[in-house]
Amino acid sequence: MTPVRDDLLQSRWAIAGLCLATAAIVAAAFMVVPRLKHQGHGRFAVVDLASVVRTNQQKAVALLADKGADQVSRTAAMTQARDFGQQLDHEVRELSAECGCVLLMREAVVAGDLEDLTPALMSRLARK
Repeated sequence: MTPVRDDLLQSRWAIAGLCLATAAIVAAAFMVVPRLKHQGHGRFAVVDLASVVRTNQQKAVALLADKGADQVSRTAAMTQARDFGQQLDHEVRELSAECGCVLLMREAVVAGDLEDLTPALMSRLARK
């Protein structure tokens, strides 16, 4: 295989990994919603999951597109992209438990002001 073809294959895998991470986040959100009816939480907060995912995707794509990156760096970027969905799910659940609130996607709020915990989520993800 040529180096260009290898890069193209790596990019396709990166995009596939990012799509899988996004799908995992959406699936986790759908699993949490039915539980909300039974938990009786009275407090709500929001997180901007779209920007969190977009930021992660931009970092992964930048690492994969870096012409100076070696194969070890690219493999690490692929691993991070693959594991991001699980890490995000874990951190969202932990943040919800810590604040004692139901976290909603920012886009789900039609009216009213709720506390935005996106910076706290981003900080938690950066620690890992």
